[in-house]
Amino acid sequence: MRKLPLLFFILLFSVIMISPLSNVKAATFDLTDITDKYRGDQVTISGTSPFTEVIAKVYDPSNVILYIEVLPVLDNGTYSKTFSLSNDAVYGTYKVVVGQETNVVNDTFNVIARPSSGGGGGGASTPSSGTQITVPVQSGTTGTTVSQTTIQRTTGSNGTVKDSVVMTEQSAKETIDALKNQGEKTARIVIPDAEDKVSEVNVSIPKIALTAIKSGGIDLEIKTENAKLTIPNTTLEKFNQDLYFRVVPIKGQQEKDQIAERAKQEQIVQDVVQGRDVQVLGRPAEIETNLQSQPVTITMPIREEDLPKDKESRQRILDDLVIFIEHSDGTKEVIKGTFITNEDGTLGIEFGIDKFSTFTLVYMEGSKEYFAQLEKDKEMEDTVHKAYISGYPDGTFKPANSISRAEMASLLSRVYDGELKENTSPTSYVDILAGHWAITSIEKAQLTGLMRGYSDHTFGPNKSITRAEMAAIVSRWLKLEGTGSSSAKDIQGHWAEQAIKLVDQADIMNGMPDGTFQPNKPLSRAEAVTIVNRILKRGPLYGDVKPTFIDVPTTHWAYKEIEEASKEHKYAIDESGKETLLIK
Repeated sequence: MRKLPLLFFILLFSVIMISPLSNVKAATFDLTDITDKYRGDQVTISGTSPFTEVIAKVYDPSNVILYIEVLPVLDNGTYSKTFSLSNDAVYGTYKVVVGQETNVVNDTFNVIARPSSGGGGGGASTPSSGTQITVPVQSGTTGTTVSQTTIQRTTGSNGTVKDSVVMTEQSAKETIDALKNQGEKTARIVIPDAEDKVSEVNVSIPKIALTAIKSGGIDLEIKTENAKLTIPNTTLEKFNQDLYFRVVPIKGQQEKDQIAERAKQEQIVQDVVQGRDVQVLGRPAEIETNLQSQPVTITMPIREEDLPKDKESRQRILDDLVIFIEHSDGTKEVIKGTFITNEDGTLGIEFGIDKFSTFTLVYMEGSKEYFAQLEKDKEMEDTVHKAYISGYPDGTFKPANSISRAEMASLLSRVYDGELKENTSPTSYVDILAGHWAITSIEKAQLTGLMRGYSDHTFGPNKSITRAEMAAIVSRWLKLEGTGSSSAKDIQGHWAEQAIKLVDQADIMNGMPDGTFQPNKPLSRAEAVTIVNRILKRGPLYGDVKPTFIDVPTTHWAYKEIEEASKEHKYAIDESGKETLLIK
């Protein structure tokens, strides 16, 4: 045998032991922590990944995709991409999701208001134009002082006065202890402005202080001269970052007039006033925070100087007083609040919100009647069932036809009102491309947990949904638990056996006359509406119901169920518990 030269073995060893090292990806998958940002800042998405590329998505506070890009992973296993926030980026918490399919990593960051510059040295030094004011933290019930905190009041070169308050951990603990001793559970930070000089109030509660407040079961109030914010502990419990609020009163008459003009252009306002009077009352307030999508109560003052002196005119203004809200996401709304009498005898108007905006008290002539009619209409809506499925242009319903998985996702998106899974991003399926007609419904069905894809990363949108798959959806929807029971003789060992037993026991889906369930049989359109009606506790629809579809006569087994699902109608429940058509 011919001997190979020593040089050959040296080269071979180099190929085996050295060359692969340059192509090894990182064994871990992570995302570098992203710190809070200001509007206009750059955001860097970086980390390590074992993949050759990753998809990066950034969701804004409304859970709308702000940024998406495929990022290459370098030979050393790292990825990185930087993008810039816009100068009018929405304040709040942004979610970053990086990965492939279900293998993802998550992080969040906040876009917060840029802090006021007070001049002076640096870091923690007090600005030369600033003063410190000690203010009380009170019991929100009795008004007694339970601890203290400090306001840093600064005056800018243009004369504007701004207040900054930071509630320390020590202050939070003192407050909790004092409130517990008094049997109280609401802490109120009072920020006075007797001379009406302050143009901006910033309140910060570091995470460590917020943790103490949450663990103490304390509700929090922030009281300024222009708005009071009440944040229940149940809302605070869901927040795990430094918390901030920024309140900016709008004092200038020109700015108030601009708000009134903007209001007049809104369709909802036009619907209310029908060409009648619209006036801004009092002082609007812009309120910003990184606490979003959680319930908070706002109380705005109604100042005596803003009301007419005579009793009749005063009552007319109060009757038609509403809150005009300009949300930071561009949407607008008009709501009625509840009048309250404050501890000092002054009037206020209280209302609940879950996103922060510019709030303005507005006199809209005719709003009392408008909202009274809305309430009446809402009561009527309680006896109206909306249609959630339709037939075909040729006048048929095709009750025996199967229903596809995409069609079922679309149907579920119209009728399911349950919660989405928290901290979860939609799975990307290889057979659901951008622009697919049902992509939004499929994503919602997946985020609710009602529908799932297959192990090969497909969703199968055009596949007929089976009776077993529908049983699994029903079981998840109704959160059925236990072992269930069914006499069906063809489900033993089937992947959906437990779900079938549960839905059969709940009398939502039943077997066939021959004693089978036929789990792999495609679900028909008639079966689909019958099942959904039972879940929604709707129908069957009795009374003088005329046939809607040429292929669903009154003798069809699912006639009343199909009419219930496809016809918008007013109804009543008769003495026997049957749903009966009122208006055809």
